[in-house]
Amino acid sequence: MQSPLNHYEPLYLKYRPQSLGELIGQEGVTRTLTNAINHNRLAHAYLFTGPRGTGKTSSARILAKSLNCKTAGKPTVEPCQTCSCCEGITVGNSPAVFEIDAASNNSVDDARVLIERAPLVAVGGEFKVYIIDECHMLSKEAFNALLKTIEQPPAGVVFILATTEEHKVLPTIVSRCQRLMFKLIPQEPLITHLRQVADKEQIEIEEDALRLIARRSAGGLRDALGSLDQAGLLSAPGKPVTVNDLLGLFGALHEDVLLDISKYVLLRDGEQLISALHRITVDGREPAVIAQELSRHFLNILKASYLKTVQNAEQAGGEGLIVGSQQYIAKLFELAPQFERAELGQIVEAVERLEQGCRRTTRPAMHLEVGLLSICHRHDMLLISELNERVAQLESALSQGQPLPVQAARPAVAPTPAKTPAAAPTPLPQPQIAPPAPVIANAPPPPVSEPEPEEISVVQIAEPEPVVETVAAPVRATGNDTDIEYLWSQILDELQRRHLPTYSLASTHAFPLNLAGDELVLGVLKENFQKMLEQKIEYLKAAAQVVASNAINIRVKVAAESAPAKAERPAANLASASLLKPAAVAPASTPTPERSGSEPVSRVIEPLPVGQTNNEEVDSTLLKEAYKLFDGPGSRRIQ
Repeated sequence: MQSPLNHYEPLYLKYRPQSLGELIGQEGVTRTLTNAINHNRLAHAYLFTGPRGTGKTSSARILAKSLNCKTAGKPTVEPCQTCSCCEGITVGNSPAVFEIDAASNNSVDDARVLIERAPLVAVGGEFKVYIIDECHMLSKEAFNALLKTIEQPPAGVVFILATTEEHKVLPTIVSRCQRLMFKLIPQEPLITHLRQVADKEQIEIEEDALRLIARRSAGGLRDALGSLDQAGLLSAPGKPVTVNDLLGLFGALHEDVLLDISKYVLLRDGEQLISALHRITVDGREPAVIAQELSRHFLNILKASYLKTVQNAEQAGGEGLIVGSQQYIAKLFELAPQFERAELGQIVEAVERLEQGCRRTTRPAMHLEVGLLSICHRHDMLLISELNERVAQLESALSQGQPLPVQAARPAVAPTPAKTPAAAPTPLPQPQIAPPAPVIANAPPPPVSEPEPEEISVVQIAEPEPVVETVAAPVRATGNDTDIEYLWSQILDELQRRHLPTYSLASTHAFPLNLAGDELVLGVLKENFQKMLEQKIEYLKAAAQVVASNAINIRVKVAAESAPAKAERPAANLASASLLKPAAVAPASTPTPERSGSEPVSRVIEPLPVGQTNNEEVDSTLLKEAYKLFDGPGSRRIQ
């Protein structure tokens, strides 16, 4: 006994089109097949391509009926639907029509069987029709095996290949078939057809609910009829199916909820966004479906941003450019100008990635929340917007001739804070000395001495950092030799505290030649010493700036004559520099000066004329001892 459940027929099968005139939204296909039948220009192979649920397989069966209708006796556009051949094709048991599912019969052996049966005479009809559904599932070998048969089939054989993925079909097959493209069904014809079916089946449903079914089917008639069939279970006399009923049935989001979430994203309100997501997930919505709905919603906002006026809302909804109700589309036009187009594009891509991630992860709800919060606090887009605004302000200021609002440049090196000589770190151990006595007018300063020139290696260093230090009594250059010597001695003292490599080079190879105004000329005996000092001239200028009351420009040149003999500088300020500089013998009436707290000069050496050597062994020993004291950056050790 047959179960009563088997008598029910789904709506998408019950209302399947049975003639070319019943096809919904496929006017191009209908016109092409009608003209081919009327003018007897039927092709031997057809390729039906298009999205799912648009009528490809149904059209193939309709074409088979039109070719084999016994009532007409010849190919006809209106098959009778009552003859044995038409009824057999309708129920799927006609011996003249072979429907092959390529998903399960895709091997080369299946193709060989088809090729062997093709030359046989058709039974029950004039034409033998092979309908290969989902033909893109055939293997490459099976396609190649069918290639010759499809190109030159036996008389009375017609091949109809149907596929949703035309790009997977071999080009050699496509070139041998007449291609017919099935398109998505527009919204209004689909809604009209759904209303007719609902009235026939006595399904009470609101118009907005029908529009929601049409939108969710995305132009597929089979999906729309299946959704209507499911919605009919919620219908009751006097209680039509509403939009909220369908949203709960499909697990979709209401348009108002989508608009609220987009506003929270616009305002970067993470708290409200989390609350809205929590309410949605508690209602049983799947995170992947939520992400899918949000991606469509933000895509609709992006589309609305490209339309010029709000008056285009009704036109956009009617043409299917933006899928949604008229109220929803109108609100999209109000919301779209508040977003940046580039920002909307990135949001759509990010939500699309969220949907894919929600389908793969084991914790889709957490993945969705974290992803939407990241979109909500999109600092990169905010930074780009701020930069664009600043560029616009600068361009406006330039065009109007206004001064540019330039920010203060950040210094490359942080300035060193002011420090006193007592607190300054000393790279070499030195004895504690008393502060220098103030300068007395017309009192000759103690003479200092300069060492014999000795070439040393110099390392290139960065620019000196300005240091402001307190000086007890600044020196005013007057131009006489005594003041020059004393000024040079003070500069060396300051240089020793600042930078030992420069001090070692200057005290060894440089000597003052002239002080004219604010320019101090230093002399060296070799050109390479001049280049070394010029590379460190900034250190010299910085030390001179601290010593003198006015800025002093320092210039270095090669002296044609020998370096003048100078008295030795006090040992306390130079940290036993008497080992470096040979001092001149002071006159008998002038004793060698010593500063308070300093050690006495251990030895006095007569200066030698340039080009003469008195005792090379002694000179070498003195240099070795000197470099031991000043061994550090910028100096070299003599073995």
